[in-house]
Amino acid sequence: MRGGGLRGRPGQRLRLALGLVALTAAAACAAAPPQEAAPRLDERLAGLLQSRPDLFADLLDEADAHRIKIELVVVEEGAAGPTLERHAYDRGPEYFYPASAVKTAAVIAAFEQLSAPEAAGWQPGPAAGAPISRSTALRFHPLFDDDVLEVADPSHVDGGAITAGHEARKVLLVSDNAAYNRLYELAGNDGVNGSLRAAGLAHTRIFHRLAEFRAPEDQLRVPAIDLLDDRGRVIASLPSRTASSPGTNAFLDGVEFGRAHTLGTQLIEGPMSFDRKNFMPLEDLVDMNIMLLRPDLQPALDRLRGGPARAGFGLSEVDRDFIREAMASTPGASADPRYDPSSYPDDYSKFLLPGLLRLRAAEELVVRDKVGRAYGFSITNSEVVDRRTGRSFFLAATLYTNPNGVVGDGVYDYGRADRFFADLGEVVGRAVLGVERRL
Repeated sequence: MRGGGLRGRPGQRLRLALGLVALTAAAACAAAPPQEAAPRLDERLAGLLQSRPDLFADLLDEADAHRIKIELVVVEEGAAGPTLERHAYDRGPEYFYPASAVKTAAVIAAFEQLSAPEAAGWQPGPAAGAPISRSTALRFHPLFDDDVLEVADPSHVDGGAITAGHEARKVLLVSDNAAYNRLYELAGNDGVNGSLRAAGLAHTRIFHRLAEFRAPEDQLRVPAIDLLDDRGRVIASLPSRTASSPGTNAFLDGVEFGRAHTLGTQLIEGPMSFDRKNFMPLEDLVDMNIMLLRPDLQPALDRLRGGPARAGFGLSEVDRDFIREAMASTPGASADPRYDPSSYPDDYSKFLLPGLLRLRAAEELVVRDKVGRAYGFSITNSEVVDRRTGRSFFLAATLYTNPNGVVGDGVYDYGRADRFFADLGEVVGRAVLGVERRL
């Protein structure tokens, strides 16, 4: 594939590239002993990984233990309209912890709620009738004993108020946990899950805030919230409320893992259960990004998924553009909030970017990404667009790197995960975009 001889449309080129590497991999493995159980994977995508043993051999040898999962959707623009081609590589137990990759769902649900406040149950206040948007100031009332009234955000250069738009930028730029928790509380647990269900993403279950450890039933409670006009008067209010439980992950394969886990300062022998932790399979992650960033692809996505047409998300094009810009930006380029580039480099929230930069200059790419990292899992959920050709793909992937098998001790090989995602960005980018390595 280094010769650059693959021509034609993106989907045709990908099929050629994947077909060639699959044949190569099949020949190399012909003498290998049979597997006890066939892995759940797309042989062409598997072949693409196997064609680069210098990059992936160590991980592929233990693919089940690393729970390697990749979901790739290639966009093929055609005269009759765009089509989508899906490829998957799925090894190991079904469950993985999606960490901060779920935060995009809270951004969407919060924006949807503010676009239809009456339907969401907001009660009018003295300043009722004032416009409501993602820029409307928010006030969060105390809920738990350790809470305080929250009405200001020092990171918001433009006015210092807490707003859904500013919290969304912090989430999408640097994966700010406190900002996610505010959006989660604004939408409510049932609002986040309901938004995903209404869009047609039926397999996801969101249970909790992030980096705020409370009892499962307390994670379903959210505080009273006010919308304020520019004079500090209440436009509308939501009372404190409690959502019903989204269920359990107990029926999923692999929901318990680790040889030991921590509880506070205690080390407890035996696996940790994630039966009431967030779950969002890669297919839902990818399809969420497609529905959010390219609603014009909804008919093609419906054909790809089969079954009834999905509703997508109830967002205005203005709000979509706001999210698109934040997801494509880098922390150092942000004027509000401001971030120190030495602490937040350009690839801070873009795991695929280092590998893609081996193929294209930064200004030739658009990379919209939401990543996650916790408990040994690393996740990316990306849209990649080649500005020069217009070719694009959506890719989500996860990798588990926990050499000592202890969950919760913070000792994980995230450096190996970083190399995996960079190499994956290069290899998939080369196959789909059809470009030469730059270095």
